[in-house]
Amino acid sequence: MSQQSTLRKFLPLAGAVMIWGGNWPVMKLGLAHMSPLWLAASRFGSAALISAVVLGLLGRLRLPTRQEWPLVAGVALLQMGAFTALALWALQYVAPGRASVIAYATSIWVIPLSSLVLKERLSPAQWLATALSYAGIGVIVAPAFSPWQAHTVIGLVMLLGASFAWACNIIQLRGNRHVRLGADMIPWQTAIATVPLGALAWLRDGAPAFLAVPDAWPVILYTGPLATALTFIVVLGMTQKLPPVATSIAMLCVPVIGLIVSSLVFHERLSPDLTLGLGLIALSVAASAAAARVKRPLALRPS
Repeated sequence: MSQQSTLRKFLPLAGAVMIWGGNWPVMKLGLAHMSPLWLAASRFGSAALISAVVLGLLGRLRLPTRQEWPLVAGVALLQMGAFTALALWALQYVAPGRASVIAYATSIWVIPLSSLVLKERLSPAQWLATALSYAGIGVIVAPAFSPWQAHTVIGLVMLLGASFAWACNIIQLRGNRHVRLGADMIPWQTAIATVPLGALAWLRDGAPAFLAVPDAWPVILYTGPLATALTFIVVLGMTQKLPPVATSIAMLCVPVIGLIVSSLVFHERLSPDLTLGLGLIALSVAASAAAARVKRPLALRPS
């Protein structure tokens, strides 16, 4: 019974992983119709509009409280705005499958930040999981430096910056567990993310001419209402319920879906370095799961 309840608990997160994995190839397709900044702005703008309408009809639309505002702004500017803008820009230089692997490797930043900021003591298995994730990312990034590929290196740096922005938000949310952000905060988070993205897009790329392109709208609908309004509700809730290391490593499953879809749509080849990197990341997930299973029985023993 407990195993079934645990499985049901993780089903929403599994659904979010599937949707976000498919989102990477969809965003790559969207770049054929709009710039990275406009794609990011349209993603969060559409999510803000639809979530506000739905919550308004349900009578659940409200302003954030004084305690919620810093977390709402953190999610908007770090996890949504900075992460998405950097990742979309990098997709111009890096294949979507490989890009998703690097961008979701938040554990390489979360471990040191957890120790420095949250003063958390991690188990040997958790350190092993993180070391394996470092090794996996290193293997995947290495080919860009031999021979030197300037554009690819720039894309990889942007992806590492994207994962760092998300890691900072994970630490912020975990450090404020007494404040829970529910679905009623999604309109404000996405709206705040849209403002700087839209302003930068207009200044750099001009007016949003892509709105007149029919092929752009399926991309907007997938990336906005589905891959943002819905999945962020799930992921934000799970981030505050689970330890930051477990959350970040669990999200490494997203690139697996991204690679599968990317191989079908863009014929992205699963090269030896990518295979080895994914294998190391899979081992890191297994080590993290083992650490969680060992920890639970100890907590249940009577004192």
